[in-house]
Amino acid sequence: MTSSSSLRATTAPAIDEKRRLFLIWQNPDTRQFVRVGVLIELVDGRYVFEYTSGTSAEGFYPLVQFPDVSKTYVSEALPAFFVNRLMSKRRASYPAYLTAIGLDAPELDTPMELLARTGGPRVTDTFHLVDDLSFHENGVVVSRFLASGVRHVEGATDALSRIRQGDRLQLRADDTNPVNKRAQLVCGATGEALGYVPDWLLDDLHALLERANEHCVIAERVNPTAHPHLRLLCRIEAHV
Repeated sequence: MTSSSSLRATTAPAIDEKRRLFLIWQNPDTRQFVRVGVLIELVDGRYVFEYTSGTSAEGFYPLVQFPDVSKTYVSEALPAFFVNRLMSKRRASYPAYLTAIGLDAPELDTPMELLARTGGPRVTDTFHLVDDLSFHENGVVVSRFLASGVRHVEGATDALSRIRQGDRLQLRADDTNPVNKRAQLVCGATGEALGYVPDWLLDDLHALLERANEHCVIAERVNPTAHPHLRLLCRIEAHV
């Protein structure tokens, strides 16, 4: 873990990026989701954090570890703000957790991949991380997310017992949802509701699907007896 003192405010380094994630903040009053920053992993192992124009949103204040919204912060290790969003490898449940989110292979167990698949949520704030869905290799964008709200979808537990790894899924608008009119249900091939696309992912997902020629959603991991948040790992593949 790194501390704030190991961070340096500097100009953006001219080194190739390996992976980038966007930091999404939800205004606790308006419930609006705003992209306020970007976390970049460089090919040399360093990390870069910088703010976006979303920091001008009403109610947002700079993070303690990154106090100046005009600076680019570079560190040798993942900054503490993000480390604290990862499950400790010392926990007895860590191996089962990796299996549930499809990170069985050691080379996949990286901080950036963990944050991308889980969103790095904490009960103490309203920040989440999402993949950069604008990046594409050979015209294909691939990303993963854990279905949310499984416990609140009637019949989802029973329906999940019939879903198998590799099954095709579908997304369906739930415009009668009393909490979020833009909600997207994750459904089985025959239409049975299984859960929701996380709210904090909706803006980026909508933008991706608008420019995609075609896309598919696949059940990458199905864990019917796990904690509700870990019961369904979805993979989306979009051709852009």
